Formats: sequence, C-alpha cells, structure tokens
Amino acid sequence: MMIWIRLLPVMPQLFILAVLHALPLLPRRDHLFGLALAREVRYGPEGRRLLRRYHLHLLPWTVSMLLIACFAPLPRAAAWVGFSLLPIIAAYRGFSAGRAELRGLALPAPSTREARLHADSGLARRLPWFLLPLALLAATAVYLHFRWDEIPARFPIHWGQNGVPNAWSTRTPLGVFGPLLMGALLIVFIVAIDTVITWGSRRAAVHPVVRIILIAVGWLVGAAFSIAGLLPLRVAPTWATVALNGAFFVFLAVVFTRHFRRGVPAPEPGAEVTPDACWHRDLFYYDPEDPALWVQKRIGLGLTLNFGNRLAWIVVAAFLLFPVGIVVLARALRS
Repeated sequence: MMIWIRLLPVMPQLFILAVLHALPLLPRRDHLFGLALAREVRYGPEGRRLLRRYHLHLLPWTVSMLLIACFAPLPRAAAWVGFSLLPIIAAYRGFSAGRAELRGLALPAPSTREARLHADSGLARRLPWFLLPLALLAATAVYLHFRWDEIPARFPIHWGQNGVPNAWSTRTPLGVFGPLLMGALLIVFIVAIDTVITWGSRRAAVHPVVRIILIAVGWLVGAAFSIAGLLPLRVAPTWATVALNGAFFVFLAVVFTRHFRRGVPAPEPGAEVTPDACWHRDLFYYDPEDPALWVQKRIGLGLTLNFGNRLAWIVVAAFLLFPVGIVVLARALRS
C-alpha cells in the first residue's frame, strides 16, 4: 500500500508543474505571455529568449517539488504541501517579467467591443455526460442496499501511511451512503459551474477545453466516490484509486497536447477585448460597465470573474460555502 500512497500526490503535482511550464503559451497560439503578438515576434529571437528565460527561472522549483513528492518521508512530504505554492509564485513572477518586456510589441486591440451571441449554448447536449456519473453513484447505492446485511457494524474509511486504519464509520444510512451523497453533490456543483459560465460569459470566451475538463472532473468524482462507497464491503483497493487518478491525468495530458498541436481558434470577428485599465496585475478584472459575469483569463486557460458585476460576489460566496458544507458532511461521516 505504501507505493500507492506515495503515487497519489505525485500525479497531480506533475500535471500542475507541466501546466506551469506551458503557461506562456496559453490560451492561444497567437499569444505569448498573454499578449497577442505578430508571428515574427512570437517565434523570433526575442520570443524564444524570453520563453527560455521563463523555463530556466521555473526549472529549479519544478525539480525541487518533484524530488520532495517522490523521496521525502511521508510525514514531511505532507508538511511540504504548503511549499507547493512556491512554483506557482515563481511562475507568476516569470510570467509577469516576460509580459512586461513584450507589452510594447503587442498588437493593438480592436476598437469595437462586441461579441456574437448564440441562442444554443450546448448545455442540454452536455447534461447527459454529467448524468452518467450520477447513474454510477446510484447503481453503487442500489448494490449496497441489496448487500446491507454483509456490511459490518463498524468499518474503516481512511488509512494512515503505515496502512493502519485511523478513521472509522458505522452501518447507518449516513455512514454507508454518505460518500455517494457527497459525490452526487460535487457533480451537481460542477453542473452549476458549467451553467453559470454558459449563462454569464460571452460565447467566444469559453474554450472547448474548459467544457471537456468539467465533464472529465465529473466522471472522476463519480468513479472515485463510487469506489469509496464500496469501502463498507471492503472491496475498494487503494491501487484502484491510484489507477483512476492516473487515467484522469493522462486524459488531461492528451487534451492539452491536442490543444497545443491543433491550436486554439481565434475569437470570432468583433469578439470583445477586455480593456487594460480594468485589469489589476493581470489577474483581477473589474469593469462595472461590462455586463459579462465571466471573462477570458489573461494568464492561463479558462475564465475569471468580473468583480465589477455584483453577481460575482454571490458566486464567490457560493464557491466558499459549498466546500464548507462538504467538510461538515465529511466530519459527520467520520463521527
């Protein structure tokens, strides 16, 4: 079991570090360090120099974090989780430095700010992909119901680094079906995120990769919590969880690889361009005159909130309160 416990934190760390190294190339091929640049600048000596400097600046932090995750004693590795923020900070500093040097070479933004809207957002077509992991959780619940008498009165739900159980639950409806309920709530929350970004953003701002990742996360949650739901019957081996996480990160790697090979289509003609004056440190967007709730990030791939929209603060509150509710439910399961 030790090797499986060791692999669990390594896979997400490896993926995050790979994304950090790819950060200057996101979100589109015509961008470098978040700026729209002419081809001769992106692929010319200046673009290659800044990209090489960024990777060399980030590389020591990348190697250090991987060595810690792979070889540090497990208790110390857990204590070093906070230090995993250091590569993110280093990436942000390197990204900002490269962006500052290229800002003067950026192509001018269009003078017209508008976006083409579509009546069909595609949400109805994506919903069945979220119903499938919910069906998997429901099937696990039915399986447990029919084998209720085989579930022991007290069973382990968490193991320490030495393989010894250190958290237990009991044969009660909440103790047995709680993990499945938690997984279902998480999937519903993911569907809510998909709905909100569909309703509150310009169509050109939402990249297809974001949709694919949301569906993939929903499948991962459904499969992982279905495995956790089988713990009362002691048929959920640790290697299955590791294999599931490994398959998920391999899938994300394939998606991002195809993204880089094929490139991201440029926005539609006349697509909205957020003004520089409304961005603060290229991370926070505040424009009360912009009706959009979500806008495309300037750093990385995905969307960020327009904090000039009052609804943004409701979304932030929901994002903060939902994890608190999940933690309360998890504590109830352990007690």
